[in-house]
Amino acid sequence: MSQEAAQDAPRLSKYPVASFRELLFLSIPLILGLFSSSFMGFCDRLFLARYSLAAWEGTVTASNLIMLFQHPLMRIAMMGQVFVGLYYGSKRFEKIGPAIWQIIWMCLFSMLLTLPLSQFVAPYFFGGTTVQEHATLYFSTIMFVNFLFPLGTAISVFFIGQGRMHIVFATTLISHGINIGLDYLFIFGFPGIIPSMGVFGAAVATAISQLIYCAILMGAFLQKKERKRFGTGNYTIHWNQFWNQFRTGVPRAIGRLIVLTAWVSISRLMTLKGGEYLMVLSIGSTLILLFTFINDGMHQGMITIASNIMGKRDFAKLWRLVRSGLSLLAVTTALLSIPYVIFPDLTLSFFFSDPLGPETLRILRRACIWLWVFFFCYGFNIIGLSLIIAARDMSFYLLSIPFVWLTSFVPVYFAMNKWNWSPDTIWFIMALDSLIFGIAFILRSSKEKWKESEDAVPLESK
Repeated sequence: MSQEAAQDAPRLSKYPVASFRELLFLSIPLILGLFSSSFMGFCDRLFLARYSLAAWEGTVTASNLIMLFQHPLMRIAMMGQVFVGLYYGSKRFEKIGPAIWQIIWMCLFSMLLTLPLSQFVAPYFFGGTTVQEHATLYFSTIMFVNFLFPLGTAISVFFIGQGRMHIVFATTLISHGINIGLDYLFIFGFPGIIPSMGVFGAAVATAISQLIYCAILMGAFLQKKERKRFGTGNYTIHWNQFWNQFRTGVPRAIGRLIVLTAWVSISRLMTLKGGEYLMVLSIGSTLILLFTFINDGMHQGMITIASNIMGKRDFAKLWRLVRSGLSLLAVTTALLSIPYVIFPDLTLSFFFSDPLGPETLRILRRACIWLWVFFFCYGFNIIGLSLIIAARDMSFYLLSIPFVWLTSFVPVYFAMNKWNWSPDTIWFIMALDSLIFGIAFILRSSKEKWKESEDAVPLESK
């Protein structure tokens, strides 16, 4: 694209490209939307913790396995954001709708694989644990509607890739507000009308709210003005485009699958040990769910901006974007020292109605500090990963990710099983793991491989 065309291309915001203000402008709606998701998940687990500690720990254990079936598909769906950003930046608007439809079909087809596979995996993963009954019930229920989660991602990136965050934000608030209300109602019941359903009620509430989320966004996606400008009514499967987009997303999905299998193996190790190990895992997983929405929202904002910059071939602004990301990370890390470091007892009190023993409390306080360190390291990882994803440098991503077993599972295995480290150090190891990959991604990005591309738009569009 010529310099003149780049200047004429639509802008994502009124602020200077890749500035801190533009990143904040695009990220805040995503952060707030993801906060809604995180808060919903937190309420879900908080209600279950109050209902039964076994139900809470079983749901946390099941959720770790559910990620294995959802996140790789969601990573493929999220690659649609790159295509939307590139087409939008290069003013090829009519290609955006068909690109999203290919991902929608992929989400629907995914049930042919995930549902039968989930029935095979569940007995192995949950067998022999103290939470087998609760975990199996929650997991099996969610698996029957598993396609809704990548589907929601697929439709949302249509709006996110154009910088139209308000639609996704409003829809997220509506669906998650419904989820929280249904969670409480279905878990505890309503005397004489709705029986207490515990873990099953939590799963049903999640399924209903995700269905509502997808339905609202699909209605907006198919509006007349969207069909006219972006071709969202073109739902035909274009197999060449389908496989091209699927192939582009697969490395990221495989990478996520490798990361998650390592994490699932770690969570099974901690679950089998039980006691304080399972408690540290459950507390940490819940607090990560509550707070990492900030980094995840920044991640989506950075991918949108970086993809748009690459579509315009205005590469000089990419490192300004990195500086903006680091500034935002520094601010949020400082703010999160309040619940993690300054007032950890208050944070922990949400989960337990009875006082904790002195040693257990000391372990959980240290876990909070390591979780704070993990938040920063994870954010640093996200900044480098955003450039890798926007540049579609999937070969490097796929080659580097298998090393996650050496930087996470192996040290956790030896620390917990051989060296008898305290349970809280799992989060120190996970923080170090994120930092190592963050450094690797930044070093790779410093080579600026994106400049070698003859065209900033996907090959199939030429």
